[in-house]
Amino acid sequence: MEDIERRIFFSTTKVEFIDRKILTNEEPVDVIIPIISSNLFFEQNLYSFYREIPINRLIIGDGGVIDDSKEILKKFPRVKIIDQKNLYSLGYRITELISIVETEWFIYLHADVYLPENWFDTMKKYQNTYDWYECDKQYVVFIEYKPSGLKSIERALSGSQMGRKKAFENIIPKIDDDYLYRNEDIILKELIFEEGFKYGRVFDTFHHHQITNQKVESDQIKNVIVHKTQEKDFRTVNMQVRAIIKYCKPRKEFIRGVNLNLKFMFKRGYLNIKEFLKWVENTNKIWLKHLRIKDPLYIKILKIIKKSLYPKLLKILKLK
Repeated sequence: MEDIERRIFFSTTKVEFIDRKILTNEEPVDVIIPIISSNLFFEQNLYSFYREIPINRLIIGDGGVIDDSKEILKKFPRVKIIDQKNLYSLGYRITELISIVETEWFIYLHADVYLPENWFDTMKKYQNTYDWYECDKQYVVFIEYKPSGLKSIERALSGSQMGRKKAFENIIPKIDDDYLYRNEDIILKELIFEEGFKYGRVFDTFHHHQITNQKVESDQIKNVIVHKTQEKDFRTVNMQVRAIIKYCKPRKEFIRGVNLNLKFMFKRGYLNIKEFLKWVENTNKIWLKHLRIKDPLYIKILKIIKKSLYPKLLKILKLK
């Protein structure tokens, strides 16, 4: 495991700025990063981006930055900031950034990612294999560790991805500013497949994903607004469910997750079934036959029996 504490965890450590584009004759690539807020290591992360990648332009999507991220970005060259404050969904912001990429290949990064040495060299080797691909990851909390089981997970992940802009030409017009939030990785993977391009995962490099608080916490829970925080959670689930239904085919791994989330919303009164089913019919009606919002009759009967007989059984046992 690489010793990254000296370079990442201590923001006072002096780091030499290395601009790979200036030092090499490689073909440069655009890098896109959507931002609302970053973490304490954002400047260190940017040093790693410029060291590892021959950056043509660092294209920042400003979704309404609430901290000093834009001040930090002034220290770095070839930064282009796009005003995205009027956009609603993260997924739409990403596709807008892709649409203004000028290089054949581009890289999509998160602000809370640090790239290890040789990251770009390793990723570049797969350009003839895939059109859109991601690498492995290691989490950084107070220690760095590699999560188990990532190779067996089918869903796409995110944090650092490389792609061919041509692969997104027919995808960008399909994405509306609606439901892509914390699931854009899944949607883009599915649409890449549908367009006949190749998606892949690379396991001989990785990025450091930092699990830390943002410099400005926009989701702080306060007693007076606890109910609003709950509503935000339901809004997130609702967006993710609708994104899968709108943009994806009803594959087995999606159907179960969609139905679990629908039951979750329904039982808590956050789902109008009539309105939702009408929306599905108008949006992607192939999903209708796969939805199971309410419990089947036999499950309801079992729940009634359990609720009515279980207390009586306990009472009898206590008497004995």
